[in-house]
Amino acid sequence: MKKTLISLSAALLFFTSSQALIFADTVEDPNQNVYVNVDVLETVSSIDLTYVLDKALKDSHNLAMLSLKYAAQGSKKGDLEEQMNEMGSPSFTPVHLPSTPAEVTAPTNGLPGLTDPTDIAWTIMQDTAMNQILQGMGALAGGMNKIISSQRAQMSTAAHQLGTDQRNSLLQTDEAKAGIRLQTIAQYVQLLGQKKQLDFMNEYEAVMEKDLLRATLFAQQGLASSDDVQTVQKAINKQKDDKVALTNNYRLGLVQLSTDIGISYDPNLIVKDIEPISVEPITESDMTTLLKTSYQMKASGNNMDEAVWETGHSVTQNTYGETYLGINLAINGQKNEQTKLELTKKIQTTYNDAKNAYQAVLTEQRNLNDVQGDLGKMKFRFDVGVISKHDLNKFALKVNQAETTLAAAKLKYYVLKEKAKAMDTGFIQ
Repeated sequence: MKKTLISLSAALLFFTSSQALIFADTVEDPNQNVYVNVDVLETVSSIDLTYVLDKALKDSHNLAMLSLKYAAQGSKKGDLEEQMNEMGSPSFTPVHLPSTPAEVTAPTNGLPGLTDPTDIAWTIMQDTAMNQILQGMGALAGGMNKIISSQRAQMSTAAHQLGTDQRNSLLQTDEAKAGIRLQTIAQYVQLLGQKKQLDFMNEYEAVMEKDLLRATLFAQQGLASSDDVQTVQKAINKQKDDKVALTNNYRLGLVQLSTDIGISYDPNLIVKDIEPISVEPITESDMTTLLKTSYQMKASGNNMDEAVWETGHSVTQNTYGETYLGINLAINGQKNEQTKLELTKKIQTTYNDAKNAYQAVLTEQRNLNDVQGDLGKMKFRFDVGVISKHDLNKFALKVNQAETTLAAAKLKYYVLKEKAKAMDTGFIQ
């Protein structure tokens, strides 16, 4: 019984301690700081592509970080160069004291004439000890100078590397600007395409509602079955579900774009069309010229130049260090070749996609012309009383659908054409 009470007491004590620990873990740390700024967002009623691109470039956190990175590299480089300039070298002038009987008794040594053998022996012993100390100090100064020289060489290499990193940071900044521009265009075009699709779905739903009314009236007159009514109703329900999903995606895209460019979200924000989109064949630039202009090839060239510089300016202690520098140069050469091959494939892919997009626009334009021609025939049939107004409106919806498809094809072509044009300025993705 006593053991049982002890066990229960221990269990309660453990349980109480555990509860206390759990409670302590859930207590908010009073020293925990959280930095969340409340942004003042601009309120607008409509946006166009020019406005969006301007805001995206001005409010880019990525560009701000690259600017800070460039400044930090410059500051560190200047600090290393200043430290190198301030680094001194221990100086030591060798001195030799008389340490042999001939040197001690020589009349030119500046010492009083020594004749007592004891005095001569004592002087030789002292001077010999001092000479050993002086030699040690000279060796120490030489070793320190060697260490300082090695440190200065390492700091010089680090400063030169920072200079190369700065050049690459400038390239990264220009590349980021081009990337932000293309990404924003693609984001804006996606919103436009979804908006046009929603407009068409609303028109289509209105026609389907009339179809449902017509089928219901026919069923009441015994001219259609209930299955016909259910078929139309199911089609309407699916159409509404698809429209809800597309509406949610459109609003999400609008929220994301508004956040990216720093404006307040408005579900009724007007997204203006891109006018005009001129459709013309894709012109390819020379492959070698594109590669020489590429930001990535320029950065790779900077890295190769840095490896070459280090090969000629790095201080190595043995052949292993020299071997490493040679291998490092070879690695950068291989990376340069790999980058060239990868960019070559990306250039070919971009041009191919742009050409396909151009051909798709021509195809959709031809389809629209065909449907418009058929619509003219349907209007003639309506005028002579062969078809009803409802049937004419349903066929006119096909024209709207073809126009929406053509608009989507043009938007896709516009994005890929801009991507192809960006390669001329160095951005290859």
